Amino acid sequence: MSEANCLSIEKGSLWRDRNFMCLWMGQSVSEMGSSITNIILPLLAITTLSATPGEIGLLRAMASIAVLLASIPSGVYIDRFNKRSLMIVCDFVRAAILVTVPLFAFYDQLSMYWLYAVSFLCSVFSVAFGIAYHSYYPIFVPRKDLPEANSKIETTESAARVGGPGIGTFMAGWIGAPLTLLFDVVSYIASAVLLSFTKTDESSKVKVTKRPPLLQEIGEGFKLLYANSVLARTAMTTIGSMFCLAMMNAVFLYYLISDLKLSPQMVGIVFFIGEGGGLLAAILASALMRSVGSAKIMWWVVFLSPAGFLLGGAQSHPLLLPTLYLCLTSVRFVLFDIAQYSYRQSSCPLESLGKVTASIRTCIGIAAASGAIFGGWLGSIVSPVASIFIATVLMCVSSLPVVFSALRHTRDIEDLPALTHVDR
Repeated sequence: MSEANCLSIEKGSLWRDRNFMCLWMGQSVSEMGSSITNIILPLLAITTLSATPGEIGLLRAMASIAVLLASIPSGVYIDRFNKRSLMIVCDFVRAAILVTVPLFAFYDQLSMYWLYAVSFLCSVFSVAFGIAYHSYYPIFVPRKDLPEANSKIETTESAARVGGPGIGTFMAGWIGAPLTLLFDVVSYIASAVLLSFTKTDESSKVKVTKRPPLLQEIGEGFKLLYANSVLARTAMTTIGSMFCLAMMNAVFLYYLISDLKLSPQMVGIVFFIGEGGGLLAAILASALMRSVGSAKIMWWVVFLSPAGFLLGGAQSHPLLLPTLYLCLTSVRFVLFDIAQYSYRQSSCPLESLGKVTASIRTCIGIAAASGAIFGGWLGSIVSPVASIFIATVLMCVSSLPVVFSALRHTRDIEDLPALTHVDR
């Protein structure tokens, strides 16, 4: 889209953009279902299959391993094919995979091995969906409106993280954990239907060039990612932070249930209120980015990284401190992600955005898989809270590339350099 056209689109026009609204509504429904699944799968493993911290860590790691294995090929091929059609296929496939869990549970055939398989397979198609999704809407959303679009998307993702655990634990107590997963099955189908109403000519918006061999395209994604200092530094902090977050997530639920002796309902309250911080941050993100600066906000929020140390007093305050930890951590990740998504989408050529996104997701997959396995192992060897403390120290270290970057002196992402090409 030309700069003139971008400037002609008035503020708030995304509410009247049918393509964006259908895409956003589909994502909102799907995210709520996925958030319920994210809490129900480990809850099912702990309460029904008596899973250990190591097994929960491995269950979470399966999703990260899928990210690692699927990101690069997905990113390369997504840039070649119709993104909308691919997302619809991914929705239907994920629904078909997930519906097997209540079926297997009904026939008393459910096992940790099958939960590992479901987590892995659903994540493979979620990777393809996510890369296509984040490469699709920049085609029809003007560059200046990308922060607003990402803020709206992150708002619903945060709302799902807030509501999902509470709704999931309530439904699990009412109809049982396996049947609760049917909500996610329905959400995937609803997402596919809503996506079918989006209409945009992808080929006319994306510059078509002769495609080099697969390995060369993979290399191009990494070259683009590290072609400028700010993009590289935000990527390094993102990847390092995800390793630490995966360490924490591997043992946090187990810590709440086994060490702090919280009931599933109390766990739901911790997640509902704690993730509410992320929801509030997402709602206020556009205003905060206008006030503080869409680039500067990335620099400020990394100073929330030490939040994990709050759990040192959780035995005395088993609801307050875990909730506060989760709240501050959610705010930190939500605001950082909105800003870094916006910069990446506005700085990368549309025809290469899928490859760059895939490159980051591959690195995140490596970090998250190893973090989940290491966190689960460490939680079994020492204790869950010790694992979280170590992860907190590492998260502070991973923030240093951003702390000592040009973001410290730059207000908005428009003031940062954009990438136009990469030498092959």
